[in-house]
Amino acid sequence: MNVNEFVLSEDMTAEQRRKNLFVLAAGAFLRGAHTSIYLVIWQPFALSLGASMPMVGLLTSLGGLHGVFTTLSQSVGGWLADRVGCKPFIITASFFLIAAYSLFMLADLSVKWVLLLFGIVLFGLASLARPAVTSMTAEAAKRERQGSVFSLMMFVWVVPGVLAPTVGGWLTMRWGYAGVFPILIALEVIALVLTWRFLFERRHSWEGVSLSAFGRAFLRSVIPPRGLEWFFIAAAADSFVWALGWGLINGLLKDAHHFTVAQLGVMASVMAFAWAVVQLPIGRYLDSHTAKGTIVISEIFGIPIMIFTMIHPSFPIMIAMEVLFAIVAATWVPAVNTYIARAVKASERTEAFGRLNMFRGIIAFPSSWLGGLLYAKWGFNAPLAASLAGVFIVLAIFVFCVKEPQQTE
Repeated sequence: MNVNEFVLSEDMTAEQRRKNLFVLAAGAFLRGAHTSIYLVIWQPFALSLGASMPMVGLLTSLGGLHGVFTTLSQSVGGWLADRVGCKPFIITASFFLIAAYSLFMLADLSVKWVLLLFGIVLFGLASLARPAVTSMTAEAAKRERQGSVFSLMMFVWVVPGVLAPTVGGWLTMRWGYAGVFPILIALEVIALVLTWRFLFERRHSWEGVSLSAFGRAFLRSVIPPRGLEWFFIAAAADSFVWALGWGLINGLLKDAHHFTVAQLGVMASVMAFAWAVVQLPIGRYLDSHTAKGTIVISEIFGIPIMIFTMIHPSFPIMIAMEVLFAIVAATWVPAVNTYIARAVKASERTEAFGRLNMFRGIIAFPSSWLGGLLYAKWGFNAPLAASLAGVFIVLAIFVFCVKEPQQTE
């Protein structure tokens, strides 16, 4: 796919936008590589240090995908990036990630799972770059190609996951967890250098940034924007539902069904391969179809995933479920980003992404902890059954309450 298709010039030249897209894509590739390994080994790693499943759920609720620190950092990062610029927050996030991986390595060497608490907080804080990266990606896209450009970036992020999790699982079996974290650190260091040296930033001023203005923005971020209330509610409900069961799937399979880290790595690689295959076609589909319709299709696939995982969670069945989950992710992520990009003004886009992540994070952050408690009380199927019920509720909200956004300038 030609990157030139996505470039247009406003206050940045076409060449600067093209260069930014390449830098963002390179960073996405490197972070996709180390994140795909991290997501496979994290929950088994915490269990290996003596943490219980409820504790793993609590740690995930603090700094996981929709953890409380993950949420707060995105609210701060989104508001400031709209006013100061995106690059400083992408760089700061890299330092947080490097520090988090270093603490995880120390936790393994010292066999003290309490160090995971400090590491997971830093890992959550690294999410302050998400609104900035998403906004800079949107800046490189023509309006009619935003679905494709988001899919392109997601494709680049997913591709290394075709091999990295399997290799990471195999290396973990040979070297232990402490032997793998230096590799993750090295990948993030390369991404940091590329961002620092080559990413062009069009804003450099701290004018207009004050504590009072930030306080008002922070309070505003817990309330959905006018006209997007139901979309925010549905997205938040989706985050809660998926984190409740599927968000703990690696730990659940490891603890209840004795899956090895190598098996979990193979599952993740299959998921990444399937994701990469379908991502770009889905992006092109999204260019000419509604974001809402694509989101509904994505959510429907969650029904068989939960059902089959509860009925027969064998290794072959879980491989198949990872393929279905790849379709869910490939449709959901660019569709949500495109919905927001179409619904808000460009000048407010970064804050809007931050507000969405803030709102759904507030709703979803205790979900993984609750999922761990459900597992401890009633076993493997309990959190998955709760997720299944939630999927039907989310579908109803999207179908009956959410409307396709009006195009904005």
